[in-house]
Amino acid sequence: MKTTVLNIFVLILLFTVSIPASQAAHRAILFNQFAMDKVLEMWPDLVESVNNQARGMENSGERGLITQSPLRAHLGQLLREQPNPMQYGDGFKMLVEKEYHPKGMTTFGSRLNTNQQITAYNYMLRTEGRLPLRFAFSWDLARQPIPSSAAAGFYEHRGAMWETIEVNPWFWLHGMSAEGDWDAPNRGCMGDDLAVKPGVEESQVKEILEICPDFNAPTVQALVRGIRSGWRFAGVHAVGSHAVRIFVQKLEEAMAMKPEFMNLDFVRNSRHGFAHGTMVGAVDDVMEAALKYNLFIPIALGRSLEIEPDNCRQNYVEACFNFLGPIRTLIDNGVNVVGESHEPTYFMDMDIFVNRTLLRGEHQGEMFTPEESVDRVVALKLFTYRSAEFLYAESKVGSLEVGKFADFIVTDKPFLSGADREIHDNKIALTVQADEVVFKDPDYNPVRR
Repeated sequence: MKTTVLNIFVLILLFTVSIPASQAAHRAILFNQFAMDKVLEMWPDLVESVNNQARGMENSGERGLITQSPLRAHLGQLLREQPNPMQYGDGFKMLVEKEYHPKGMTTFGSRLNTNQQITAYNYMLRTEGRLPLRFAFSWDLARQPIPSSAAAGFYEHRGAMWETIEVNPWFWLHGMSAEGDWDAPNRGCMGDDLAVKPGVEESQVKEILEICPDFNAPTVQALVRGIRSGWRFAGVHAVGSHAVRIFVQKLEEAMAMKPEFMNLDFVRNSRHGFAHGTMVGAVDDVMEAALKYNLFIPIALGRSLEIEPDNCRQNYVEACFNFLGPIRTLIDNGVNVVGESHEPTYFMDMDIFVNRTLLRGEHQGEMFTPEESVDRVVALKLFTYRSAEFLYAESKVGSLEVGKFADFIVTDKPFLSGADREIHDNKIALTVQADEVVFKDPDYNPVRR
């Protein structure tokens, strides 16, 4: 019989979908004319949509060119048969049972890409009264096959509908998102904050590689209009420092246009936040703005250290490495850093936050900017209470307190002790969701002392 000391804490994780570096924004698929004609039957404004989103290309739609992200996802949604709400719900429950609960996840935040997903989740709520786990979602406009004219005004004309966990303890809309339209998933908008490496063509990096918001794109227009209408940024990328700066500029323009509505208290209470933060850096004016407007900066450090070192070495001066998840500097300056998950287990995520060393992949074993490490208590808080704050859920989850939901995990080792290099060795022994044991490790057999 295995004797286990109970080590209980709450784990709330910001969940994101990772995109491999090989799927960069400029990858493309070419169709022949027959395929193009069929696609246009289903998607009449394809040419306009592609030309609005493909960067550095001319008449891309007329050539039948579709970028890898997000338009390839549109086609997948249009062409494949969609599951009915019962089938989708069954699939989601299976995913949670096999992947999320064994990982210790009880609450997560992510975007939703299709209307079928939202229908399925609400069907589950009506028929079962709950979801398999608590879900804060943003509805992703960029991945919807919506005509451009409708997309541009989508958030503005709906009104700000984001909610909190008190409205629905299982499923709440916490803001707007548009995947990859503010900057690129893997190649952020850096502006003048980071110089190009000598010998590298500056225009190739600043005009082609880096992706900053295209304000002619309908989905970017939708985000800006959404800000003015009181929506919050929730699942929008801010991979580069200048991407955050541009958001602040647009936020301040909205405040100037509607000073009685968009006052400082309203903006601070909105808790605008972003996604990934792989190259967000610790630039003075960006940090000052984050403090002033109470911005939240989720950082997927594993993703940053996996993807960006090669980008730094190939394209930028040495200072580039200082932009890779400077968590300690941001926290020391009062910025709201959020732990964003990228690794197979959250203990691996927290291990990287503490040790600044990758545990897998091409750069396994490499340490990057160790001066930006945090201790394990800070790492734990970034993935629990701070994540709950970002999801507008701290009143009910994120810590074990009277009046909050009894969602917690039990670990096989005392998390707060042991060698820092062994944090990733912790395992989930038990996951409890709403007073129900939803996962139990077969080897976990506690004894009463």
